[in-house]
Amino acid sequence: MSLVKRNLDIYRTRLVTLQNILGRAEAELFPDDPEKKALLTARLADDMLPLPNQVWFTCRQAELLLSKLNGTPMKEFESDKASFADLKAVVAETISRIEAQTDTKEDFAAGQTPLEIPGFPTVSMSGQAYIDEWLTPNFYFHFVTAYDILRAEGLAIGKADYMSHLVPLLSGAAAS
Repeated sequence: MSLVKRNLDIYRTRLVTLQNILGRAEAELFPDDPEKKALLTARLADDMLPLPNQVWFTCRQAELLLSKLNGTPMKEFESDKASFADLKAVVAETISRIEAQTDTKEDFAAGQTPLEIPGFPTVSMSGQAYIDEWLTPNFYFHFVTAYDILRAEGLAIGKADYMSHLVPLLSGAAAS
């Protein structure tokens, strides 16, 4: 399996996990608040971004790769105006875009791509380094932070929920 396809699949399966966790949060947390307003401002520390930003930045890593592959602009997201429904929608939309990506541009990993971080000089790195050193670490940072915020807000989730992408493998092993 190619590097790009493998990473898109990893992002997709972890976004399905995030989608499931957000669904549980919606069903189980703050039952008297259908808009889940408390979750929209929840953060782990004062100097960290709240849940909507964490969800968006998780999705953004996959979207950045899709944008590089297709030469398309990034979709913007106004996290300060996001509803809980918006969070669920952005995850679902990102999963759909990953699933629709049929051309994995196999030459991307070997080619050069710019990494642009506001306030820093632009650097050029291989596509593989861009995925391995920038996208994937940021993807997991924001994914885990969203998970941790929901857990800190009282959602009864654990490692089995975080590792739910392994269930199909375990089910297959049990059937063998």
